[in-house]
Formats: sequence, structure tokens, C-alpha cells
Amino acid sequence: MATDTRLRALPSPPDYVEHGGRRVTWEPWRLYHVMCLPARVCDGCGSSAEAYCAPGLVHPLPGDTVTVTRPRPSARVPGRSWEQEVEVPMWPAYGLIAFACPDCDHVDVYDTDGGFARVDTAQPTLF
Repeated sequence: MATDTRLRALPSPPDYVEHGGRRVTWEPWRLYHVMCLPARVCDGCGSSAEAYCAPGLVHPLPGDTVTVTRPRPSARVPGRSWEQEVEVPMWPAYGLIAFACPDCDHVDVYDTDGGFARVDTAQPTLF
């Protein structure tokens, strides 16, 4: 895939390195065609051109856990297993997505875990 020269001219993904106290790692800008999202209009210039996209990987805090179900072998019946809920360390997950307007470079960030709500990147979310 040839690199779009316009992608190189865009600013790096958002300077929004922490969300809810968790570190965010941004993927590089790419041109995605997202079929499930409605067409968006840029707040900066009103353009409806297809936006560039950069997913943000949100890293867990130390000690964050998640409950998962794992099969455990039965001690009484050979070959049988039962389900057990266990706490495991939480893993990083793509929880943010940034869109950049190809016409004016305006960037919007959305929280995919929070019902696709817009994130105010001017306000730090440390707590």
C-alpha cells in the first residue's frame, strides 16, 4: 500500500497521552473506511471528506484486574472439567479513536468504551 503524502503532512496522533489515569499509545494515522459510523462533518471547516483515523491503545493501571472464566479439570471425574471464575491482570485495549480532517487537520478524539462519546482533550482526565 502506497503511503499517502497527505498522511505525512498531518500532525502526529493526538498529544493526549493519558485517559482516565491510564497511559495511551497511538497508532499512526491511516485512511479507514468505517461503514458502521455515520458520515461526519468536520467541526473546524465543515468538510465531509473521509477522515484519517488513529486508534489509541489504553494501558491498564498496575493492579487492574478482570474476571474471566477458565476451565478447570475435575479432580473426581477424569476427562471432565468445570468453569471457574478467576481474576487475571487486565490487558491493554483499544479504547480511543482519533479522527483528523484531511482538509484542515482538525482532530477529534472519541471514547469507544464510553458509548463513542467525544473526549475533551484540553481537559486532562487524571482521575
